[in-house]
Amino acid sequence: MGTQKLKLGVIGAWGHFPQVLEETKSMPEVEIVGLAKGMVDEDFSSVQEKQQSTEHAPVYSDHRQLLAEEKPDVVTVSTRLDRITELAIDAANAGCHLICEKPLALSHEKLKKLWEAVTTNGVECLAMLNNRADPILAAAQKAVKEGEIGNVRLLNARKSYRFGNRPEWFGKREIYGGTIPWVGIHALDFIDAVTDSAFTSVAAMHANTSHPERPECEDVCTMTLGLANGALATASIDYLRPQAAPTHGDDWLRIVGDGGIIEAAMARGQCTLITHDQPQRELAQVTGQEYFAPFLRLLGTSGQGQPSPATRRSFTLTSTALHARDAADRGKVISIPEATGSS
Repeated sequence: MGTQKLKLGVIGAWGHFPQVLEETKSMPEVEIVGLAKGMVDEDFSSVQEKQQSTEHAPVYSDHRQLLAEEKPDVVTVSTRLDRITELAIDAANAGCHLICEKPLALSHEKLKKLWEAVTTNGVECLAMLNNRADPILAAAQKAVKEGEIGNVRLLNARKSYRFGNRPEWFGKREIYGGTIPWVGIHALDFIDAVTDSAFTSVAAMHANTSHPERPECEDVCTMTLGLANGALATASIDYLRPQAAPTHGDDWLRIVGDGGIIEAAMARGQCTLITHDQPQRELAQVTGQEYFAPFLRLLGTSGQGQPSPATRRSFTLTSTALHARDAADRGKVISIPEATGSS
């Protein structure tokens, strides 16, 4: 795109899209050209107060009007979860690259339709999974790549949240989609961040144990996964983090290799390493991590061709999360297909 501005449109006012806008503050080459509601009752006022780059952008009640009049190069799609795929497909068909709230779809069928829209129109699609840019997780990733613990054999991930004041629609599966796709996908991303091996199979369980007011929102979940290299992984997901806890979430990853163990506690800001010949020591954080900005810079280059690794990863993690939810619903071990975007 040369010296031209990268035009960014915002569709939807619920979810993690402010984190995208935050990273664009240091990117003068990005211009926010318009905001569009994903739902009738959405309100951008609080975002406009915090993000100066949005205060003069026009607000549209219909996302299709934003796409037609502003012709953005890339859009964020961040609204109620059952609306994500439909809005993203409209934007892809308008030639826009996508940064979407996760999961990208609530069903395999809808995920396949989005993949077809993305690949047919030659656009990129990034899921909002920026936890992988955490400096503690980055330290763990660096140590694994440098061979500090040898070959990775087992991984244990944890994602715990306070329940807080969840919207009423969290209690409806057809709108919410399930806690494994919404929260568990982060745990899958933690695991994926430190291993190049694909997920091949999954068993899972989930239940609502403590929040009857949101009956179809599971508050405890577990996953057990097989990886292509023979390693195994587990994930624990819950909405039972106490209100008095120092942080809203508790993210944690344990990586077991045949030469040592890494424990990365992201919420506590601590990453430790122990090996057969060295006692436990703390690893330095890898600072300066970005997630959305590198993707946006990629869009400023020409000739992307095939979908980027970031796009493929976003679809693969969504597909894996949906298969994990299926495994929990059916009480069966499910094989995970290799093809990105497939069911």
